[in-house]
Amino acid sequence: MTHRYCVRKKKDKSGEEDKVRYYAVPVLSGKTSAREMAQIISQRCSLTEGDVMATIIELAHLIEEEVHNGRKVTLDDIGSFYLSATSEGFETPEECTPRRVTANRVCFKADPKLRKNLKFVKFDKIKEA
Repeated sequence: MTHRYCVRKKKDKSGEEDKVRYYAVPVLSGKTSAREMAQIISQRCSLTEGDVMATIIELAHLIEEEVHNGRKVTLDDIGSFYLSATSEGFETPEECTPRRVTANRVCFKADPKLRKNLKFVKFDKIKEA
């Protein structure tokens, strides 16, 4: 399958003067909902669509719970979910107190098996929408 991309202009402000650079940006061809995933999975195995949907919902709750408890959640052949935190910079370690640290996102790192076939993905250039 061939994926589509368009080219977008961005300013590179990393140097002394701003430079314009052009970058490829993937164009999504749609999205697949949890319900659609449940339908597909139920057609491929002996579980009902409702069983799969209930499992997806509970999996989402469990990932959230485990990540909030400071654990990394690894799903074989899919990837890992973990919490990212940040703080402003301080002059001394003592100033970096717990109330100054904030969780800023849940990260996902794809499993190596999932990533390895990316080298076979082909792209077609389209005009920007």
